Amino acid sequence: MDAKARGYACPRCTVGRCTAQTTTFVDVYHGQLLNMPNTRAFICDVCHFVEFEQEMLGALWEELYGEVARDDAQTVAGHKRSSTYGEG
Repeated sequence: MDAKARGYACPRCTVGRCTAQTTTFVDVYHGQLLNMPNTRAFICDVCHFVEFEQEMLGALWEELYGEVARDDAQTVAGHKRSSTYGEG
């Protein structure tokens, strides 16, 4: 068991301990409410600071924005600067 699984000092209040629990992840995506119940997070027992696992956030980001991000990267990489760019 690693140290983070046992809890760690809260980075916000520095008094409490953040321990692994489950809570609801809520965000707005393209004007729609995104609600993911029973999501693993580290929650402070004093100030209730919530830190979601980075692996979960990375997977969610890839699922929601992955195709759009890849399309944007291809558009930028494929863009050719015109001869008049920055002139005149």
